[in-house]
Amino acid sequence: MTSTMTTLESPQSKTSTIIEIERREKLTHEEFVKEYASVHKPVILTDALRHWDAVGKWTPEFFKETFGNTEIDINKVAYTERKGKPREAATTVGKFVDAVLQSSDESPAPYLRNQNLHELFPSLVKDVTPLPMYLSPNWLPEPFALKNVQRVFREHSDLQLYFGGQGGAFPSLHYDILASHAYLMQIYGRKKFVIFSPEQKPYLYLQPNSRNHSQVNVENPDLQKFPLYAKATPTTFVLEAGELLFVPSRWWHATKILTPSISVSLNALNQTNWSLLTDWVCEARNPLLRIPSRLYLNAAGAWRSRRDRRIGFSR
Repeated sequence: MTSTMTTLESPQSKTSTIIEIERREKLTHEEFVKEYASVHKPVILTDALRHWDAVGKWTPEFFKETFGNTEIDINKVAYTERKGKPREAATTVGKFVDAVLQSSDESPAPYLRNQNLHELFPSLVKDVTPLPMYLSPNWLPEPFALKNVQRVFREHSDLQLYFGGQGGAFPSLHYDILASHAYLMQIYGRKKFVIFSPEQKPYLYLQPNSRNHSQVNVENPDLQKFPLYAKATPTTFVLEAGELLFVPSRWWHATKILTPSISVSLNALNQTNWSLLTDWVCEARNPLLRIPSRLYLNAAGAWRSRRDRRIGFSR
């Protein structure tokens, strides 16, 4: 196995603050779990996508040629819609790709994000299979006795597609719902990430009525309005085509697209983050329901942990 470091400057620092994230290759599944997933440490895996046909095949031009007349709705995402913004008319993939290729920091194209790949482009699923071994086990798509739990989990269990041009950005600094791990897989282009550890939550100013979205614009933070953000220590780096980024549970992150970019993501729950999922669910429950909710989730997690150990998945 090999390890390298990426070092970049903090986006809001007045001095050159050096920050680092490991880039690794040739990790076994056991090494990944022990060194990263179990201890909730982010990492970039540089060789995890080498078996995917999508890498090298999926380009803006490929999408225009193959799906040019397919209609898409930029505002519609897999499980929500943008709030407080005017709706844009449906467009075609061909017109969207043209906008992506003309996109700039000053005038970014719309960002096609959180699209359910199986629904929008089902023929492309084969290009991103099999999934890298580091994404297993994943309990999100499994059956659960409580159908409401199963419904919510499955809403967030599918591969999601992200496609945008230079200057595009994810709407806000956030961590992923359900306190799940996020696996972000860059297929084409370059994307800048800014991430923060869970301990830095007091500096990140939650949006009203939200547990996992910040009010801070990390590209241009308003330190008069959000003065504690000056104490936060971001890790900033660029994810290159063919690389996989592991963002552990409750790690805050935001992105900005540097070149035309295509990526997919998947969320995962397993023994390494099940206790954080349990806390996430119980925090929002009526106090009278917290104890039975915790008992159910603890039992569901314990059973799956025992099963995974029997079939050879390490903790």
